[in-house]
Amino acid sequence: MTNYRWIEDWFKKCEELEITPWAWDFKQSYIKESIKDTSPIKIMLEYKIGKLKATVKPRSKADCDKEPFHIYQLLWGTENDPELESKHHLDYYDLVRGETMNSFWTTYKNSVISSENKDALYNEMGINPKKSLKDQCHLLISNEKFKEFKQIKDNIVAFEKFATSSHCIGNFTVLPHWMNSGRYSFSQDYWDVTLQSFFDFFKPLGCWKQFVELYFLEPYVNNDEEWTVSEFWEGHFEGTGSYNRLKPQDEQELNEYLHKVNLRIEERGKWIIKKVCEELKLQNFTFYDELIDMQIRFSNEMN
Repeated sequence: MTNYRWIEDWFKKCEELEITPWAWDFKQSYIKESIKDTSPIKIMLEYKIGKLKATVKPRSKADCDKEPFHIYQLLWGTENDPELESKHHLDYYDLVRGETMNSFWTTYKNSVISSENKDALYNEMGINPKKSLKDQCHLLISNEKFKEFKQIKDNIVAFEKFATSSHCIGNFTVLPHWMNSGRYSFSQDYWDVTLQSFFDFFKPLGCWKQFVELYFLEPYVNNDEEWTVSEFWEGHFEGTGSYNRLKPQDEQELNEYLHKVNLRIEERGKWIIKKVCEELKLQNFTFYDELIDMQIRFSNEMN
């Protein structure tokens, strides 16, 4: 299937389900019925523990950021068709591939553990605090208590939006596999910290701004002389390399992060869809009316 055909069919599906492409949760790729009426957090937890299954072998486990490879091919000339690779045993797919920029699970888990009512809910659900929470996600799901932890409940609208937006096109990019695997240890998959490492590396080479423009990263940088990276909250970069300090330390930092990350994913997603529509001359779709006059905003130009 060509990039054009897949993207056009996807746009038609979005309009059929009345979802804009930049708000399309790619977990929908693994569920036949519409997921709009189901808790996004529940679906995310099911995805996290491997309950959602891919249709392309050998990837039996769902992997959302690999689904829109046609868009990656169109915009950046990367990402082979996984179905072809499964037939021909190509290695390229494992080298440069789609990746998720900001992790939902990292912040969700931290908010669960940091909630003042955690112990009571753990006892009620039978969760062992000495064991991995990921390995006990089934208890969160089966007890329908995944939204009852105080920090989650106090920020439920933002968390549910993040559970969706984390697997929207605006939160996907392409990276060499080894790079994505290595970034977790120092960044905990917070994109501002990852991007700061790119800034430190590319700026002396004189190609930082080209990198930002190519991958539509303006929402994460400031429109100043050097296009400096914008922190999700003040002092975030000071926690680089620290497992705990990289995560929100209080309610204010959590609120700020959720607001900023959702806003930036949507902004970048709209710009990606605008570029795709114009590249393939698919401006006939209704949703494009919202994008006609759009110019992508830098971080310091956003609320």
